[in-house]
Amino acid sequence: MKKALTLLLTSFLILAGLSNVASAATPKAGSVCTKPGARASDGKNYFFCQKKGKSGVWTVEGKASGSGNAGNKSGGNSGPQDGALCDANGAKNGRSASGVELECQKGADGKYAWHPASGGSGGGTSSAAANSLAEVFGKDKCSGTSTEITAGIIDPTKVSYFYPMGGMLTSHITPIDHIYVYFPSNSGQSIQKPAGTYLATSPAAGKIIAVEDFAKTNGYPYADYRVVISHSCNLFSVFIHVGKLTGAAAQIASKIGSSGSWAGSIAVKSGEAIADDSENPNFDYSLFDGTKKLKGFANLKSYAQTEQWKPWTADLLDYLPASLKSSYESKFLATASPIGGKIDWDKSGTAQGNWFVEKTNGYRGLGNQGAAYDNHGKVARGYWDTHLAIAPDAVDRNTTIFSIGDWEGCPCQFISKDSSITGASITSSSGVVVIELTEFNFQSPSGAMVSPSEPTKGYLVRSSGSVVGLLALQVQSDGNLKVEKLPGKTSKSEFTGFSSAAKLYTR
Repeated sequence: MKKALTLLLTSFLILAGLSNVASAATPKAGSVCTKPGARASDGKNYFFCQKKGKSGVWTVEGKASGSGNAGNKSGGNSGPQDGALCDANGAKNGRSASGVELECQKGADGKYAWHPASGGSGGGTSSAAANSLAEVFGKDKCSGTSTEITAGIIDPTKVSYFYPMGGMLTSHITPIDHIYVYFPSNSGQSIQKPAGTYLATSPAAGKIIAVEDFAKTNGYPYADYRVVISHSCNLFSVFIHVGKLTGAAAQIASKIGSSGSWAGSIAVKSGEAIADDSENPNFDYSLFDGTKKLKGFANLKSYAQTEQWKPWTADLLDYLPASLKSSYESKFLATASPIGGKIDWDKSGTAQGNWFVEKTNGYRGLGNQGAAYDNHGKVARGYWDTHLAIAPDAVDRNTTIFSIGDWEGCPCQFISKDSSITGASITSSSGVVVIELTEFNFQSPSGAMVSPSEPTKGYLVRSSGSVVGLLALQVQSDGNLKVEKLPGKTSKSEFTGFSSAAKLYTR
């Protein structure tokens, strides 16, 4: 797959990685430390040993409260502070000096910070849905109430295609809340272009409020950034995996420290280039509108700990000026409405929509999986292990995708051999439904085979034929879903009833 798909899996694997907490000597910012993941304090600051090369370097994680505070009298590691930055590759849990259990969580601005764990105390919104979009991105980082888009995010004439929201791909088990922007593949060869060829632009005036440098946080050997733009307190743009920062954004690159994150306020104009994506083309884009909340999620609390922006996900095509809309629509792969995609497919009383193994913190998952990825064997582990989605394909809406977080360790997608089976067709009155899962191919509307790396507009999803396993489902009377996975079983007769391996999934 192209860069965007490869990078999204890589970034999630890194997010899922864990390091051990260890004791450490009195640190100094920038000095070498020998145990990545360790924490310490010099009485004024908290430090984190961030892996670099074969060892690591001390980075400032937050301010200490002072030597007079309880829990800080020893001058050693008294734990993280609520709101202090944390490392994506470091420990995921800690306890503050006052005893509050904290978790290292990724915020909507791309930064990782300590916040109270689910069920903990001390304020914050980690276990409850945010009340507004401005609360998610930071009320102090926005102004105004406009929701108007006046420009595009890229010159559409240079785009090969836009992949709509709602895709279920690799470790993105539930429908994705952003579109993918793809450029011509040049017959499978490198698509690197001269500087200035592919410029990502701000779709409206606003302020760049956060940037993450993936070359630093994920070790990419080329320029790769996540950029958050506040157009108002109701409208935010998020660009992911764009290249070299340019224009007003260029000054940010030199301000990003060893943590890989920057936060501030840099004004940008509508249509102004913010990044040059020519070196490693293809990027992701999300739009969020605080005045419109999606109605198709059954339980927003399931996303409150790590995906608080999701309820306000917006379709870019609904906002583009008339002069641009048709040229953008023509490049989207989908032909069925909404062409820009859909992510909230939950349908009460049926198996359709997003599911999470009960008591696993919803979208956040257990948070204690070690990540491993084998490019040849497709094996991966991560927070997505506990996810399940049963929803229409992002392009071929007449085909249901069964997206499973842990299929023998693989985050995998399948379809039913019987195409009449959909998530919406499975209800509590259906009893136990056993689905024969198959892998799938893409076909053009005319029936010709299509390469996944070069899909055609309006492609169709078709079964590869061979059954790879069974999925037994039963919608419970309370609306939950009982699930058992049977990899390698090829006949429905091999399922004789739920075993102890069956799990209960909730919304």
